[in-house]
Amino acid sequence: MSAPRRSDAGFTLVELLIGSALVSVVIIVVGGVLVSSMRADETVRTVTTSTTDGQLVANVIDGGMRNSTALDVSTAADGVSSFAVARVVAAGGAECVAWFYDAEVDTVFRRASPSAIAAPESGSVGAEWIPLSGGIVPDVDGAGTEYPVFAAEGARGLSLRYAVEAGSGPSSLFITTITGRAPSTNVSPQCFP
Repeated sequence: MSAPRRSDAGFTLVELLIGSALVSVVIIVVGGVLVSSMRADETVRTVTTSTTDGQLVANVIDGGMRNSTALDVSTAADGVSSFAVARVVAAGGAECVAWFYDAEVDTVFRRASPSAIAAPESGSVGAEWIPLSGGIVPDVDGAGTEYPVFAAEGARGLSLRYAVEAGSGPSSLFITTITGRAPSTNVSPQCFP
């Protein structure tokens, strides 16, 4: 008679430990890749949002400046906030269009009126002003000096230079010049107080 045979149907303890270790390594690698891709996705979303916001500001100002016949740019009392107003000719007549960068709230505002528009006080922009985008900050040179967000460029050009902060991601820088294309006329209204 022969001795009873042990069944080979199960796994030994060593085999189970090796299998568990391999599964753990695979889970750690896949988890690391997943976390890394989620961080990259968040960075891309933040940069895309800031870029879109910055383009919105530039496009709205470009649309207002396109048919301008005159422009005036000034800096507010705080030395950082900028104010630009343009006389614009449209199909329904002329109007005044103004943009204000409020450094206290890092926002660019827009306003249109049939008469002159005065620069608001930084930090207390009224309800008649429409916010275009927040997170706007002046661009800074290598020495730490801030460039104005709005600056006159020739007689009818408006230079824009700003960055849009993207939370934890990198900020998006915008530098462009917009020039009025309407013929110079002394069309009413008088937009410059």
